[in-house]
Amino acid sequence: MADVLSPRVILIQSREDAAREMRAIGVCEGGIDAMQGKAETAVIKVSGVAVPVAHILKQQMLSLGGEAAVHKSVLTHAIESSDVLIMGTLLQIDRLVERLSCQPFDVPSLGERIAEIMKAVRVSGTRTLRARSFTLDIGKRVHVVGILNVTPDSFSDGGLYLHPAEATTRALTLIEEGADVIDVGGQSSRPGSEPISEEEELKRVIPVIRALAEEWQGPISVDTYRSRVATEALDAGAAIVNDISAFSFDPGIAGVVAKFGAACVLMHIQGSPLDMQEAPRYNDLMGEIARVLSDAMKRARAAGIDDDQIVIDPGIGFGKTTQHNLAILRRLPELKVLGAPILVGPSRKSFIGNVLDLAVDDRLEGTLAATAYAVAQGARLVRVHDVKPVVRAVKMVEACIASPE
Repeated sequence: MADVLSPRVILIQSREDAAREMRAIGVCEGGIDAMQGKAETAVIKVSGVAVPVAHILKQQMLSLGGEAAVHKSVLTHAIESSDVLIMGTLLQIDRLVERLSCQPFDVPSLGERIAEIMKAVRVSGTRTLRARSFTLDIGKRVHVVGILNVTPDSFSDGGLYLHPAEATTRALTLIEEGADVIDVGGQSSRPGSEPISEEEELKRVIPVIRALAEEWQGPISVDTYRSRVATEALDAGAAIVNDISAFSFDPGIAGVVAKFGAACVLMHIQGSPLDMQEAPRYNDLMGEIARVLSDAMKRARAAGIDDDQIVIDPGIGFGKTTQHNLAILRRLPELKVLGAPILVGPSRKSFIGNVLDLAVDDRLEGTLAATAYAVAQGARLVRVHDVKPVVRAVKMVEACIASPE
């Protein structure tokens, strides 16, 4: 009897986990539908909420059996606004949204926004990424992006693949090792780097993209923030534009991506490569990253880029300290509220060297660990130098995540 009555904690990370556990004990399907939202919880942060609205959120969540944390001075009205942490099961939050629809002030629109982000968090594994004539099934499995730097000064592989023939050979090796996308970059974005001329960037990347497109019928990405480089790269056969500035350095690039029907990667950066690592600071790390990327997504949509052509990247190493980068990996699921697939690029970066006290050419194990953790946290694309071991590590992580019982 003691064994039968022994309680234990089980891990519920999704509605599917909850449904599986309930089926295992014989719950009927109707009961599963009704209860699975009670097994998964969420915390939603809403910033700058007027005190009357904070009172409404607090009262409604308490009445539903949940909670809403507010500033200690909300009760006395000694402040005008407060951030609010809404805490409850998914079912409670769904019911909160229903109740907010009939409240005063601007509360109904807040409810609509909460509903939108909860829908984004619940996106199933059927997502595809459309890049010109290519459709990548990134919902089915994580895709690996192979890095091909045709630069003399990139932090890791600068100077190794300057000639188009050498670069093409390297790209084909990455493809043989399992790369799904080849990302070609002609301008180093290492900390402290100064921009090269547009002509020099074109001279480096266009011959390589053209030669690779003749050898391989797969998606090629160009790593650039310049609209002219993007135009000529897409003309040469590229299908994705990977912009470290999220369309902020050259706003015209968004129209180029839309014109060609290409996909885009919108990355967060604080500052520019020249100064980004001088003194990176954040008051709200994930909140600020999310706001920048949300604004970039709005610019992309305004230019005519569809949602299934947009990828976001939190920008590991781009205006972040070691602790910032580690926090981003740990809190990566928070970016799911933006509703776009997430790309993460930790490969060989300095935060790995700082943690392990290793030189850039000795960071494979650290890269594998950071990449595997990013995949477990929800990344759907990973950008790396060492493709073969990463492909194996990713496949293993996905097997652990999806393992049937």
